[in-house]
Amino acid sequence: MHDHSFIVVRLFVVRKKFVKEPGHSNSYRWVIFSGVFGVYLGFGMVAMSLAPLVGEIRSDLNLTRGEMGIALGTWQLIYIGTSPIAGRVIDRLGVGYSMAIGASLVFISGITRSLANDLTTLCMAVALFGIGGPLVSACAPTAVGLWFTNERERKFAVGAYTAAPAVGSIAVLVLSNSLLMPITESWRWTIAIETLVIAFALLFWILIAQFKVQKDHAGKKEERKTVLIWKSIVVSKEIKTIFFLGVAVFFLSHGLGGWMPEILREHFGFSSMAASNWTAASLGVGILVSLLIPSRTRRENFSFIFSCLLVLVATSLIAVVFLPSYLIPVFAMIAGARSALIPLVILALMESPKLNVHQMGTAYGLWFASAEIGGVLGPVSAGRIADSAFGYDGVLWLMVAVCLMMILLAYALRMRADESN
Repeated sequence: MHDHSFIVVRLFVVRKKFVKEPGHSNSYRWVIFSGVFGVYLGFGMVAMSLAPLVGEIRSDLNLTRGEMGIALGTWQLIYIGTSPIAGRVIDRLGVGYSMAIGASLVFISGITRSLANDLTTLCMAVALFGIGGPLVSACAPTAVGLWFTNERERKFAVGAYTAAPAVGSIAVLVLSNSLLMPITESWRWTIAIETLVIAFALLFWILIAQFKVQKDHAGKKEERKTVLIWKSIVVSKEIKTIFFLGVAVFFLSHGLGGWMPEILREHFGFSSMAASNWTAASLGVGILVSLLIPSRTRRENFSFIFSCLLVLVATSLIAVVFLPSYLIPVFAMIAGARSALIPLVILALMESPKLNVHQMGTAYGLWFASAEIGGVLGPVSAGRIADSAFGYDGVLWLMVAVCLMMILLAYALRMRADESN
């Protein structure tokens, strides 16, 4: 007990030695980053916790596929309404308090999922994620933007923290059915154990974060109504284009991410385990690309690199349609490069001269709210097309079309950026 107390005291001494006001370059920024990464990792694990256990949950709670679909999609719908509010909360309370509140709600969401006994209680548990999640989503880029003043380090940090949910998703995909379910023989205990990750991340964040209420960042001069502040952010054509890109990127990411295992299993004949493993492998490719590409992207070459990634993803999806089945996993993995699109768009917003640095939390909240519209429409549209005469091939062609549309948006963003210079 004495040793544990010494460790805690020592951590606070180190914190006091290195911590400065955000925006200063000092080694403590990596401690802050580790806290952000840990919370976002736990965030990803709770978000994915239901997916590998759908069969067991449906059987235990006596749910139809449609009812289970409602439960799975609850948090995305809530996200759209709560994200703008979360952004304003961050600008008022600061990153420290906001991240702690968000992580706490995500933790409660995970625990209450394991306690659900019918559709209503399951939906309520998932809905909590849609309240706490936006605080985490918007705090992460805000913290990176405030603490990382070096451009290259900031880009690496954005790519790395956006990879954290994918790491969490891989962990859940790999551990749920191969390890935790055989040990616990309970989907409830499996989810509860996976939720412990964000509990530990929350405790670490409480130890390292700065907790102080913001003075509305911009001071007393900016005592405007929240709606007017929202309007002031999206008035720029460049910002609007970045918001549209967010919608399209989430449409592609959530649409493919949600349906790729089923496409591989049902359409191409892979086993459930093989489909899950290849999907996890594609997430691994996405993590690698997310770590490499953003740090090498500048405002001047954003549109070119973004378009090249989209061409790569679109070509991979076309190859999946036409090539023999033994080659499909290779190109499904390459299509995982789409994961790098999200940090690239976040960087475009972060580095836009049209973004008021004192409204970063609000801007990210609005961005996630708009982007999550695509996050809802992507899986729903894919499901509708899969049920139609177009089938899963139609889903893949839809995603190719979205890639081509985003290339046009990237070109439009370049035009807006040139106007800003």
